[in-house]
Amino acid sequence: MTPPSTRLGLGILILVGGIGLYIFSQGRPSSPVPSSPEPGGRAMAASPPSTVPGVDPAKVRELENRLAAETSARRKAESAAAALRAGIAPLEGNVVVSLGKIEDMGKRTGMILPALRELRELSSRDRATLSADEKRSLLDLQRQHADVLGMLPEIANFQNNPAEYANFFRNMVQQAAGLASPQADAVEAYMHQRAVGLNDQGLNTAKEPTDPAKEEPWEEKRDEYNVETANGLRALLPPAAADWAGITPQLLEFLERDFDKAEGVAPGKVP
Repeated sequence: MTPPSTRLGLGILILVGGIGLYIFSQGRPSSPVPSSPEPGGRAMAASPPSTVPGVDPAKVRELENRLAAETSARRKAESAAAALRAGIAPLEGNVVVSLGKIEDMGKRTGMILPALRELRELSSRDRATLSADEKRSLLDLQRQHADVLGMLPEIANFQNNPAEYANFFRNMVQQAAGLASPQADAVEAYMHQRAVGLNDQGLNTAKEPTDPAKEEPWEEKRDEYNVETANGLRALLPPAAADWAGITPQLLEFLERDFDKAEGVAPGKVP
């Protein structure tokens, strides 16, 4: 039989242990903090609330949740930006980044050629004699002419690539002369062949001599080549169409920015 003193001691121990267990259980959260999922489905390890005195565990959890949301939003934005970059196709084909496609440049140049006569006629008159419609027409033609002048550095460089040179002339002459597709095809084939010869003989823009002693004979030889090219191009077209489109050696000189020889086409030659 257990003595009374022993039973009393055991009772005290049980009571103290129960109180300690109760206090310990009250100091722990009733449920674990839920983990925050990462992109891809992997869960982050749960972080226990701060036990630093004076720090509210609820505030800590709120900040952690806000950080997780902002991180997720940033990753989504980065993924969207990467998808956008991947979806933008690189520029391919005959594209001039500064001015547009070669065929468009050809058409814009071709639009002004038949109007040069009107531009010269309106420019030569006293502005006081022009009607309101004539003044508007003159301003529009001057803008088109200035647009072509701005494209000339790019156009001159087409000589260095026969395919680009031929494509430009096809669209310019087709626009200016109103050619059907078979005639435009013939113009493109002819100008491609002329550009190949220009490059083979070293008369293209990239081969212009830097030595003044060599430049003059080079220019003379290229002028002769331009005359041959213009005459051959005119032979492909009905005479009226060639005249209407302004196909002359002077036009080729203008497109090379050799304005001294570009009578009737260059800015100084349009009074």
